[in-house]
Amino acid sequence: MKHYPSREFDAFRSAAEGMVGALAAAKDLSEIDRIFVERITTLGFHTAGYIRVFGQGQFHSAEFLFGGTVPNWAERYQAQYYRIDDPVVSAACRMTGAFTLDEVAGTSRLGAPILKDSRRYGLYDGFCAPIRAEYDEMGLVMLGTGRLLHLGDYERFLLQGMCEAYAQAGLKMHLAPHAAPPSLTRRETECLRWVAIGRSDPQIGMILGLSPNTVHAHVEAAKCKLGANSRAQLVLRAVMAGILRSDPSQQ
Repeated sequence: MKHYPSREFDAFRSAAEGMVGALAAAKDLSEIDRIFVERITTLGFHTAGYIRVFGQGQFHSAEFLFGGTVPNWAERYQAQYYRIDDPVVSAACRMTGAFTLDEVAGTSRLGAPILKDSRRYGLYDGFCAPIRAEYDEMGLVMLGTGRLLHLGDYERFLLQGMCEAYAQAGLKMHLAPHAAPPSLTRRETECLRWVAIGRSDPQIGMILGLSPNTVHAHVEAAKCKLGANSRAQLVLRAVMAGILRSDPSQQ
């Protein structure tokens, strides 16, 4: 894992903190895009958008459903039929973890010419987060940048969580009625605060006067409400929802 100075960690934490609540308060897709781009711009990205690959029972031509990319590149991409050979599209379908354009397209015989062309338009590299939503929605969020990306595990983890929040907010606005962000009970929040600083279920139980099984149940309920698959992802989504602060000492 690559190590970065604490100030860079702070930038990623600050960008993620409270994101779910901010996106949930948006009145339309343009405001969702504005809020998200304002945050990722502080991390060195200049564009963001959700590219739909499959949805509503059919495949799509890898076009932006919302958000976007650098000027004229989307039109160039479609005009050249790049979607047919683009390894980034196939990677988004088969992978669940995030990747960069350079990692997938730059090492591919078919993808390298596409990436070379995109760089002429100012899209030098990009962070790509595969998205799965509902039972038939598949796509990716792409964050564009004018530099070659070198990201550690921590940055990838936070960026992927941010991209998932952006995609979920945009898809809800585009496809379904607006919904309020989930809320946790007092006990769930108390347990989560201790999870955020690395305490185990037995340790949290000792602190709160609860059995380990009860603590585990509260944590699992919080994971379910926030759509998290792990304790680490639970903490990240709680920070983005504004339930926790990014600095554990301020909980």
